[in-house]
Amino acid sequence: MGVHGRPDINPYERDIDMTVPLTFLSRSLGDIPMRLTADDRFLLDSPAFLRLMRTVLNAEAHSELSATLAPFAVFGPEDLAETGVALTYDPASLAVVVVQVRPDQRAVEDLFAPPRDDLNDVNLAPAALSAYLNLNASQTYVWGADDQQRPTINIDGAVRFGRVVFEGDASLGEEFGLTDTTYRFARNYARFVYDQPEDYRRWFLGDLDPEVRGQQSFVQMGGIGVARQQRRFNTFRAAVLQGNRQLVLQRQATVRFFRNGSLYRELRLQPGRYDYSSLPLLAGSNDVRVEVQDITGAVQDLSYSQYLDPIDLDPGDYEYGAYLGATSRQLGRAPDYRGPLAFTGFFRKAFFGRPAIGIGVQASAKVQSLTGQTQFVLPNGARLLLDAGASRSNLAGAGYAAGIAYDQFFDRGGLADNFSLRADYVSPDFANLSNPEGFNLTALSVTGQYTRQFSQSLLATVSGSYLKGREETGDTYRIGATAFYRINERWTVRAGVDYAGFPREFAIGSGFSANIGLVFQPDYRRRAEARYESRDNLAELSYTQSGLNELNSVGFGGVLTHREDSVQAQGFASYAGNRFDASVSHAAFGPSLSSIDQLQATSVRVGTTIAFADGVVGMGRRINDSFALVYPHETLGDRSVVAGASLAQNNYLGKSGGLGAAVNNFLASYVTQSVQYDVENPPTGYDIGPGVVRVRPPYRSGYAVRVGTEAFISATGTLVRGGSPVSLAGGRTTLLDLRDGENPQPMPFFTNTVGRFAISSLLPGRRYLVETYGNNGTTERSFEFTVPADNDGLVDLGTVVAGVAR
Repeated sequence: MGVHGRPDINPYERDIDMTVPLTFLSRSLGDIPMRLTADDRFLLDSPAFLRLMRTVLNAEAHSELSATLAPFAVFGPEDLAETGVALTYDPASLAVVVVQVRPDQRAVEDLFAPPRDDLNDVNLAPAALSAYLNLNASQTYVWGADDQQRPTINIDGAVRFGRVVFEGDASLGEEFGLTDTTYRFARNYARFVYDQPEDYRRWFLGDLDPEVRGQQSFVQMGGIGVARQQRRFNTFRAAVLQGNRQLVLQRQATVRFFRNGSLYRELRLQPGRYDYSSLPLLAGSNDVRVEVQDITGAVQDLSYSQYLDPIDLDPGDYEYGAYLGATSRQLGRAPDYRGPLAFTGFFRKAFFGRPAIGIGVQASAKVQSLTGQTQFVLPNGARLLLDAGASRSNLAGAGYAAGIAYDQFFDRGGLADNFSLRADYVSPDFANLSNPEGFNLTALSVTGQYTRQFSQSLLATVSGSYLKGREETGDTYRIGATAFYRINERWTVRAGVDYAGFPREFAIGSGFSANIGLVFQPDYRRRAEARYESRDNLAELSYTQSGLNELNSVGFGGVLTHREDSVQAQGFASYAGNRFDASVSHAAFGPSLSSIDQLQATSVRVGTTIAFADGVVGMGRRINDSFALVYPHETLGDRSVVAGASLAQNNYLGKSGGLGAAVNNFLASYVTQSVQYDVENPPTGYDIGPGVVRVRPPYRSGYAVRVGTEAFISATGTLVRGGSPVSLAGGRTTLLDLRDGENPQPMPFFTNTVGRFAISSLLPGRRYLVETYGNNGTTERSFEFTVPADNDGLVDLGTVVAGVAR
């Protein structure tokens, strides 16, 4: 106990300001400003405390707490005496701990919540105007050939203005026809995209790639489309069925969750409300038992049955797609929209307590089809899926298609088995947008698979398929078994057998075959495999080391394949530079190893990207979605800035220079992520900022990240009073000579145990006032100083005497 009758949490006999974590049940709620007073009290910032307690208190309790703290800008633990919330300060961990919240005040806690994408963590907005253009050139040289194929150039990119995106893809290369070869430019696609992420909706105008479901067929279209899909905009959504189930605990208890007879998780929980509706379930029926044993020893069992609908929608959620336009008469490059006007669309909905359903419509003047899906959930983790479609075509008449599938998941207490069986029948006249003639060579297809997990190291799969052809196409069948055994973390062996039968005209490959393979994979980048297959007397050796999306990263590998009458060898390598990436491969063919050089071909590819964001330009490697351009402030002169995830090891993503900003080409849409940056050889004391910004990129967006600022200078010194260092003093630093339009906030000031201090983010040629806090919230002028105008980063103020101007 201290001299003030309280625990001695402040031995320095003066007020001290600091920022500390606020914790509850061993988890951090966030940081909060705190003042340790000279008389051993601690005071907290009221607005920050109320904001951090939102995740702990329910709405009613939080409202009552807000009313209690309304009169206080700062408060102490005694001000919470009537609220049911109790606090303490832990000097050992420098944290404020919430030690009590009444159970009836607790907010509902989701025990199995998926990771949350916190939008409050985003601190940088995308550029109003951004664009990028990917350029790739490739060339293959066949050794000894008289006629060489001309190079292929691919161009793709996007322009984003506000919330509208224009994206396109085109190529220049050879196109092979029936009688000749032409070298021409072809548009692959060009379209406008408009996203409404708050409604999980995306609009398209131009070349369309319609999404299809069930028995629908894909056809390329040119026109307008819209699609709603939650997963596209919310990566971290729960992918399990939820039932809005809650658990209320009046006393501390141990809670065990059993799923289909197996213990899934055991938790030690404090009194309060808990939501376990996000408990991961298995496909099909689930028997769930919740066992609650409180501190008195009383045990309570809660049991229920619930099913998981694997149509990939959350309960109550729905998705749809609708596309209208002219159809293309060819699939691939340069769509030809001289086909008929058509519509394709689908709608799927998941319900609470009932299976999801889906319907689809495709229609043109010549052909119309209607499809549907539903399923029945059976006991013991099983599911029966029904899939059907009906069509009418001017060319083929009426037709139909039907599918049925059964799958079951076996949970064996840490081990799992899977069984699936599916059969599809297509009538001779079933037609759709891509097949208006109803040309169906296969009448019936049946596939099945059973996977057994014998242990964590041994897995085996048995699979089979049967295709019944029409007219003279014949039947095809195959049955096989494969086992995988994991010897250790690096070595895996695979072995299997199969028997296949093909139509007479494709008799090659029919009959019995065995295969075996040995895989060595020491890490996620390197993989080596040796395998043999008896059907073609095939033996193969391969090694691959993949490259990384980092500066000067190299990937390479090779494959050597031997068949009865041929040998093929191929080597390849890739390189990721600062402004480009390149790859090269060389292949050789021959009837034997001694004559493998009979035919040789070498391919080379080089690619680069030009990116723009709000006036900033940079060249780098290929951009697939979103990007950030990191560029230096003028106060850094000709120094380079770098962007990357591990700057200490110099494996960053890009570096600024004569060709513009450093390019971070690896950002994904609608996911909160970090853009890290640094300066190569910065001036001593130069303040570059936090070194990271958090972003949540919209679709195909760009960011301009400036490194450095006009307020880049840091000042250091030692504060003394009466010949002794002023230790652990808190205070603030204020800009004195304000200019028009300036309204900067005071910056924190503090000293260590020997009076040393450091002040950052100072403007050159400006004068500042430093004030320190005294007892009872008072402040006193400590000293003033002027930052030299010609300083390049660090000002050493030396020994500063409190109360004496400099």
